[in-house]
Amino acid sequence: MPESTIAPEMTLFDITEKFPETVDVFVANGYEHVGDEKKRTTSGKMVTLGQAVQMKGKDLAAFTALLENSVKENRVKEDVTLAMAADESQIFPNEGDIKVAGLLPCPVRIPMLEAFDNLSRKITAETGKTIGVRLAAASVGADVLEAGMQSIDGESDLPDIFLSAGFEAFFDKKNMARFKNRDVFTDRSWTRHNDMMAPYGLLDPDGHYALLAVVPAVFLVDKTQLDEGEDVPRTWKDILGSRFKNKVAMPVGDFDLFNGILLTIWKEFGDEGVEAIGRNLLEGMHPSQAAGRFAPKGGKGPMVSVIPFFFSKMAQFNPNAEIVWPEDGAVVSPIFMLLKNSAPEEAGRIADFFASKEVGEILSHRGLFPSCHPEVVNKVPEKAPLMWLGWDFIKQNDLGELIPKVNDIFLKAGQ
Repeated sequence: MPESTIAPEMTLFDITEKFPETVDVFVANGYEHVGDEKKRTTSGKMVTLGQAVQMKGKDLAAFTALLENSVKENRVKEDVTLAMAADESQIFPNEGDIKVAGLLPCPVRIPMLEAFDNLSRKITAETGKTIGVRLAAASVGADVLEAGMQSIDGESDLPDIFLSAGFEAFFDKKNMARFKNRDVFTDRSWTRHNDMMAPYGLLDPDGHYALLAVVPAVFLVDKTQLDEGEDVPRTWKDILGSRFKNKVAMPVGDFDLFNGILLTIWKEFGDEGVEAIGRNLLEGMHPSQAAGRFAPKGGKGPMVSVIPFFFSKMAQFNPNAEIVWPEDGAVVSPIFMLLKNSAPEEAGRIADFFASKEVGEILSHRGLFPSCHPEVVNKVPEKAPLMWLGWDFIKQNDLGELIPKVNDIFLKAGQ
């Protein structure tokens, strides 16, 4: 893969000439002029990356990582072992003695693939067994996931290991949930979780699903839009109030987290809560856009952006933005792993890898997705409560029917 190191002293012109993939990232994060070729080749030659992030109050390390990740995402060339095939409409591998599939959150996908490549090569060298892998970026969307699920007729069509975030893939009875009560899957991760995660009962009581980590949703508040003396909203109940009508941005395109938010609001506040957040929606926005748009012009833009905790790093040094971990708990979208009971013995080694401290720290430290691993210390605020649907709620409700219901309530309220 081409060298993707981006340094603070490089000009915006130098960066975009060497890495054209970064143009869209700059534009999405408030540097609209970078999208104009004439401005990019004139003023872009006079401004370094270090100066640009300082002017907008961004975190240099976090924004540089975002740029470099965009380059890697576009340029990484997996070898035969990690081949994803040209057709990204398929998420399940057709070849390999051991099949590994799923969707990985974009901020951690490349480091996880790089670490997994070493293990897969070792297994093949030691046993002669080939590993078919398709671990696509979660950004491929719900339609691709749904198409993959529809291709599964029986247990033999399932990959040996499946990873993804969210609820839809795992608890819709048209998807993986139809196999849950047949003892098709086993959780061989851990018997306990770390101190942060243990109070929430994330361990599957039936021993089928391994919950590796969570994607927490937090608030990014534009304090310039608050009235004098007005308090910053600190709970989900706060942002459901009429004060925030047309003032909230939601990660609508991030279907895993978005569905988790709507389900949790419905559980806690009923139809009225989902209607309220629908009425209060200003716009659906990718988290990187929300985190990068903190220089609102004339009060335009969302007052509160609901985003994954990872993207909050981009605005943490902006004096006009406050990152709020909700006092009633960050709504979480779980990252699950399924291991098929009938999988080859070597698949257990792969499952152990994904449940390892190494991967836990990639998830927690690089993606800010708190890990459940007993030995991982998560990088979160001192007080970081979670709001998790809970296994009882999951068992008592058909999420395959409930997810379209809450989405319909949300959309109708916003019309």
